[in-house]
Amino acid sequence: MLYALGGLVYLGWRLTIFNDASLWVSTLYYLAECLGYLLGLTVILGAWRYQHRTPQSVSHGYDVDVLIPTYKEPLGVIRKTVHAARAIRYPHQTWVLDDAGRLEIEALARELGVHYRARGENWDAKAGNLNFGLRESQAEFVAVFDADHIAQPDALDLLLGLMDDPCVAMVQTPQDFYNTDAFQYLNPRRRDGLWHDQSYFYNLAQPCRDRWNAASCVGTGVLYRRTALNTIGGIPVDTVTEDFHTSLKLHKAGWSTRYLNEPVAFGIAAADLEEYYKTRHRWAHGNLATLKHERILTCEGLNWKQRLSYLSLGLIYLEGWQQLLLFLTPLFALGFGWAAFDISLFNVLVVLAYPVLSYILLQEFGCGFSRFWTNEIFAMARWPVHIAASAALLGKKLRWQSSSKNLQGVVRWSLMLPQLAVLIVSGTALGYGISRLHEDFQVGPLGMALWQWFRTGSLPTDVLHAALPPGYSVELVAIAGFWALFNMARALGFIYKARRNARQSHSSFRFALPLPVSLSSAGAPSELHQTCWIAEDAMTLNMANTNLNKHSRLQLTLHLPSGDLACTARVTHTQSGKVSACFEWASATQHQRLVETLYSIHWQRELQPHHAYFLTPSDVLARLFGVQPMAKPKRAWYGGMLYDDNTPSDGIPVFVRQSMGAALETELVVFTVLMHGQDYRIELPGQTMRTQIKDNLPLCSLPHIGLHGHICHRYRAILTANISGFGVDSSRIRS
Repeated sequence: MLYALGGLVYLGWRLTIFNDASLWVSTLYYLAECLGYLLGLTVILGAWRYQHRTPQSVSHGYDVDVLIPTYKEPLGVIRKTVHAARAIRYPHQTWVLDDAGRLEIEALARELGVHYRARGENWDAKAGNLNFGLRESQAEFVAVFDADHIAQPDALDLLLGLMDDPCVAMVQTPQDFYNTDAFQYLNPRRRDGLWHDQSYFYNLAQPCRDRWNAASCVGTGVLYRRTALNTIGGIPVDTVTEDFHTSLKLHKAGWSTRYLNEPVAFGIAAADLEEYYKTRHRWAHGNLATLKHERILTCEGLNWKQRLSYLSLGLIYLEGWQQLLLFLTPLFALGFGWAAFDISLFNVLVVLAYPVLSYILLQEFGCGFSRFWTNEIFAMARWPVHIAASAALLGKKLRWQSSSKNLQGVVRWSLMLPQLAVLIVSGTALGYGISRLHEDFQVGPLGMALWQWFRTGSLPTDVLHAALPPGYSVELVAIAGFWALFNMARALGFIYKARRNARQSHSSFRFALPLPVSLSSAGAPSELHQTCWIAEDAMTLNMANTNLNKHSRLQLTLHLPSGDLACTARVTHTQSGKVSACFEWASATQHQRLVETLYSIHWQRELQPHHAYFLTPSDVLARLFGVQPMAKPKRAWYGGMLYDDNTPSDGIPVFVRQSMGAALETELVVFTVLMHGQDYRIELPGQTMRTQIKDNLPLCSLPHIGLHGHICHRYRAILTANISGFGVDSSRIRS
């Protein structure tokens, strides 16, 4: 209410301070403020009331088919997806719908024992392919996973229970990704979680919209009821966002939907800027075209909450136009001396205070999933795409373009021309404005009042409403120059991020995991190390002392959740206590075992939480006044081997870190059941520790079983023996 009513009062007052000397510039800036106000309302609407759902047990057997639509994705990507879909534990049939008719995909389907279908033409893109698959399939329930989304084994178990209500047409889950070096991630390696530009949508907006029976489909990780799809004529083919369009038509037809805020599959995020633009343009254009096609303001079948929810998903694309207006306003002021409003000390204080207070409120509504600077960087990235997508409102059709799933990021400077233009033009305008002051240096009443306040400590009584004269002045250049510099900083931040992401991209995805590895050498016992990162074709080991040469061959034992895997690797690089090596697989079975471990994302989320949480303004105040404890840095996880001395056997892989609570407690992640009160020995690289299991800890993710078939467990343990270098005073352990 504070934001909604306060914003209306502010916008009404702003009409009274238009600059008569530059009415059209005043109008443009006022329009930008109005768009910002509407965007703020969409944030509030998206965070109104959270709806938490938990999976329900499946009461009886269901007939389920899993559809995987493909087009031109790489064979290796499709192989992982089909293999994982086939391994889903709930009884089902897997169908590969190949819209490119490739012989190698047909051979893959035959090899893995799944159904293969290819239609003679690819009209209507993905929507047409899915409708073709629905005609081939006969199951009552149909799950859809994109060609790059690797389903977890219990995906259907988590979704089907929510279909017990016959009025439910769709169960949707959030998209999540395993390539955390993708463009949409920011600070992906931070230890307190992962953040990407859809975190707010999936973790807050979708659950809140679910409370109003208005959660929208996102096209993958979704389960449909065939009966419901039949009532709307199948998957809509009128727009390029068939998923969003499907959910809207289902809601118009009176069906209910469910949103489970837990990913059941992990896919490939847009690896570089080109792919990011391609997907965001398709989403923006398709959503706007859908709202226009379905006449969202006047159509029948939606209640007012659903109508507002869908309308908000169109209003968010006004952001591009708002950003453009905010870029232009300081340029007019610096280039022509045209102020966007009557500038007085009072007016400037109010106009500057309003966006600050608005941001504070909106950060609170972000509930920890948004942050000022990250929002500004991604707003700078998206604005050209959102403006281009506005063509959908004029009836322009967009040709379907599938994501190429490019694994090697490339810097495309041509794609950054709009942001480069903001940087260059803003800098040029700032320089020009300063040069005009040099020609005719003019200080207005604001500057004179501030100078008097600096000299005497008091302000003149009439300074609050004294207006600047038309034309250039120190105050006008200072105010407009500040916003020009702010836009330049955002453009530079965006360009830096795009280049940094391109440099971090690799031919295969790297997982930052401390996986325990034993290194064997002739005539010496094996040494335990841990990986810095590992991929399906290479890895980097943390090794403090090494005399290995390039091209040396290593005899390794990877301690995987599914058991030990002996393999060979060739050294490619050594530097600063790290050794990089490429695997030399003796068989495809060896390679597949590692793939199943790496792409079982659920256990990795125990070591790296799903989502980064940013402090809200109320959090900051609570911590300043001692209501909440100050945040402590997250402890690092270490990989090692766990042994039970009472039962002679080979060790099992374990991940351990010092607890954030008591100094003598640790947290363990293992893949077997441990006994409470039992003592265990843990071997870490270069050190040994003994612990006693205290109790179980809750897991971060609902999927507990990975592709490797092993269940993840998390425990709290107490240190009972000295640890060298684990960050705990040994005298406290002895006492």
